[in-house]
Amino acid sequence: MARREPSVSGRRSERKVLLAVREGHVAPRLLASARGLCQRMNADLDILLLAAGDALPHEVEAFIKTLQQEDVAYTLTRKLLLRRRDIVEYANTHECIATVVIDSLEGWESVAQDRASDPWRRLACPLVTAAPRPED
Repeated sequence: MARREPSVSGRRSERKVLLAVREGHVAPRLLASARGLCQRMNADLDILLLAAGDALPHEVEAFIKTLQQEDVAYTLTRKLLLRRRDIVEYANTHECIATVVIDSLEGWESVAQDRASDPWRRLACPLVTAAPRPED
């Protein structure tokens, strides 16, 4: 089930950055990378959040406040299941997605059903990984 939060800005861009984030893997570098790309590209932000429960993770809640303060338009969709292929499908079916930002290529599924498949290869836009550095 997905829940969408309304955009907080009147500004609407034809380009968007897609941020796919997993609860427990929310690093400041990941969020800063997505926000910086939006600002440089003059793009809105679509956030797909893999999280259980009703409350937003603290880091995501703080990030949303920052987006509001900096007038970055965003949508937030909470997912109970979010796989690599779901991210690729979302990006490829939304023509406005200019780039996808994730924390890492690893860990999106515990065991891939087909180990030979690589959904990222089918992604029609650039993929940015913003894994935290060891000191983050």
